[in-house]
Amino acid sequence: MLPDRERHALREIEAELQASDPAFAAAFSGRKLRAPRRWSLLLVLCDVTAVVMLVVGLFARDAALVLWGTISAGALVAWHIARAESLHESTEDGAAADSR
Repeated sequence: MLPDRERHALREIEAELQASDPAFAAAFSGRKLRAPRRWSLLLVLCDVTAVVMLVVGLFARDAALVLWGTISAGALVAWHIARAESLHESTEDGAAADSR
């Protein structure tokens, strides 16, 4: 584990690299620039699928479909919360680096 001073210096270097050349920085991060957009699209598609499963299951009186729709909806709520927390933490890291 790096000491706080070195971790702060590393964050500053990463922020400068990201600001000057995002494509180059993305090559080192191992992710593509459009990866967050794809995950957002996948999350929305999963949300729509879970809602359709619930509605169709309720109208068709199919307990299995309602059960799987409910389980899917619960998992998606957890996914939304985890994603929001990770985005919030990355925003805080960026704000903390900017304020120092």
